[in-house]
Amino acid sequence: MDERRTQLGVAAPEPPQDPGDPNAAYQAVVPVTKAPAETFSRHFLGISLRRAYRLDIQTDEVLPAERAHLEAQARHIRNPEHQAFLAWRRSVLLLVAIMFVPLTISRFIETWHGLKVPGTGRIFTFFPVIAEAGFCIVMFDQLRNWAQWKKQRRILFFAWAIYFIAPFAMYLYPYREAYDGTAGYYMARAMLNSDALPFKLTAGRFHMVVGMRFGIAALLLLGPKIISLMPGLIRASIVTKLQFPGSTAPGWLMMLAAPLYALFAYIIVLLPYQITGSWQFLAGNAGILLAQVFIASAGRKLTVPMTNDDANHRIHRSWLAYIGIIVVSAVFMVYGVADFIHEMQLGAWSVVSGVITVVSNVLLDTLVGTDAIITGMAYLRRNAVPDPAHEQLLRDAETKLQIFTAEGEATSSPAASRSPGL
Repeated sequence: MDERRTQLGVAAPEPPQDPGDPNAAYQAVVPVTKAPAETFSRHFLGISLRRAYRLDIQTDEVLPAERAHLEAQARHIRNPEHQAFLAWRRSVLLLVAIMFVPLTISRFIETWHGLKVPGTGRIFTFFPVIAEAGFCIVMFDQLRNWAQWKKQRRILFFAWAIYFIAPFAMYLYPYREAYDGTAGYYMARAMLNSDALPFKLTAGRFHMVVGMRFGIAALLLLGPKIISLMPGLIRASIVTKLQFPGSTAPGWLMMLAAPLYALFAYIIVLLPYQITGSWQFLAGNAGILLAQVFIASAGRKLTVPMTNDDANHRIHRSWLAYIGIIVVSAVFMVYGVADFIHEMQLGAWSVVSGVITVVSNVLLDTLVGTDAIITGMAYLRRNAVPDPAHEQLLRDAETKLQIFTAEGEATSSPAASRSPGL
């Protein structure tokens, strides 16, 4: 057994020094290693592929080297489920960082060889590329801090915020005026101002055409980010509920995120539907709307404290049904997307990169969203200081809410009329 542990880079545990130490039992089973946990090995990449897409994080998939690293860097994390959560975050971060490498290179090439924008507008077009490349570097750098959750999540959140906002900042520049005064502008005006043409290319019409061109490009670029944000938040709520089944906030967030996701999905689908007129878009979008109604209803059942078994049972049953509806909807959407790709004459890599963008952003938003939810719950717990004035206000609000939501017979009863809220 010791030889096998040595081959894995894990030394045999030392016997506890003090038999009366309450941590002695824990120390006896925690592996100790001097070798750093490998991050880019083929073995770890295979494990990460299995772990990253899970919502129910498995404690038995935490590697001995990872437990040893946690013992050295985060001794307070002794709950097996919390250790599995940190290992899951490590796997998600690794996969997303790897997926960002080809996406960043492709984005740079497309921007460099794409539509030439003169002057300051050219600088704005590189905002998303620079932000994406910087965030990719930050993710690879933060893989070494996977056991230091508080430090890592702050750095990742600020880097993610810059990465997320950069494409929106790019389109703050008025591209409709970028070509004014250029040789191409005057050439187009001269060609389309011929007396033989039924219409003249005025400056206003030229601005409208250029604005529509960049407006469509903005929707194609920002659409995957918006589409992936709400599924990431829903997944983050489920992960948090499984980690802390006694909390109620994840259920409320699911109820809030699902309708917003349905609204965003409907808006994003309008453009390809109007271009193709494909009824498959309508059928697929209807399925997505139905799935969000279903998951919002499931989130309502998670707004109460639960045990681990109850949370796992309810979430797994609801999540499987939700995924089933999404898969059926995706089948219809694929037919519609095929027509859209044909009409827009998009290349094969554009399709592949779009899929990778959505998948990587959903995983990334799940990770960042989970950190944000846990941080928010911790903040509320720290600030829940007993205050007599606040407690009285809370009681008054609960009394008013109870009276307002009561049935007519209950509000007219003598007991209700004697309520302190009246």
